[in-house]
Amino acid sequence: MATNGESARRWLEENQEKVSLERIRQIRDNISSKLQNLDESDDTYTGLLEALDVMDNHLLQEEQASPTPEPESVSLDLGPLIPQTDAEAPQLSAAEKKLKFQQLLKTGKL
Repeated sequence: MATNGESARRWLEENQEKVSLERIRQIRDNISSKLQNLDESDDTYTGLLEALDVMDNHLLQEEQASPTPEPESVSLDLGPLIPQTDAEAPQLSAAEKKLKFQQLLKTGKL
């Protein structure tokens, strides 16, 4: 693919519409791996460094140009899960409550 900055630019111009950003990232990572394995005195080192710079700049521009999706507004339903009945529960007197409690103790259903 790209062995120097100019060939990387040409390749991107010709292929950026055909290739996904993920594929461009893979190519960029391959160039980076090659650079790590080379010595700076190697003839291809400078060209690969230029190509890596071109690929990085392209990816940065694409990331900045891509619009971030708007967060979706969420409205919470805070209503009751079960319908409320209008009839209120009957209120027991203290004596009735004590009697009911005693009955529950005797039956073992407490």
